Amino acid sequence: MSQTRQDGLRGYQVGSVHAELRELTVSDDREGMLEGTPHLHRRFRLMGFEKAMAARPHLYVHDLDRLRADVEGRAEEWLPREAVRARLTSSWTPENIAEFGHTELSVTWFQTAAQNPFAYLATIVRPLDWPSLARFVPFED
Repeated sequence: MSQTRQDGLRGYQVGSVHAELRELTVSDDREGMLEGTPHLHRRFRLMGFEKAMAARPHLYVHDLDRLRADVEGRAEEWLPREAVRARLTSSWTPENIAEFGHTELSVTWFQTAAQNPFAYLATIVRPLDWPSLARFVPFED
C-alpha cells in the first residue's frame, strides 16, 4: 500500500527498493477520437507503447502481454478509459556505478474512473524488480 512521507512525496515499495512518486497524470485515453473500434484502439496503443519502450527502456507498461493477446485475438471490448502515467525515483543505485545519481522508472496503465490511481500503482509496482527495470540518472553539476 502507498504511504505519505513528511516531505509530501508518496512512497512505494517496488520489490526490495523504496521509491517515491514524482509525477502522476491521468488522462482520457479516448479524448479527440472521432471514430475507431476497440481493436484498432488497442493496436494503436500497442504500437505507441512498443515505440516508446524502444526509446526508453525504463518504461514499464502494466498488462502489456494482455494487450498484445487482445490485439492478436481481435478483442472488441474497449480498454478502460483512463490512461495513467507515473514516474518514480529512488536513491538506490547499481553497485557498479561510481558517480552520484538516482534511479527512475516510468509506469503506465489503463484504469476506470472509479479506481484510485495511487492505490492501483502500489499493486502494480510491488512485485516489480526495480534493479532490472529502472535506469540510472546521474546528478548534473
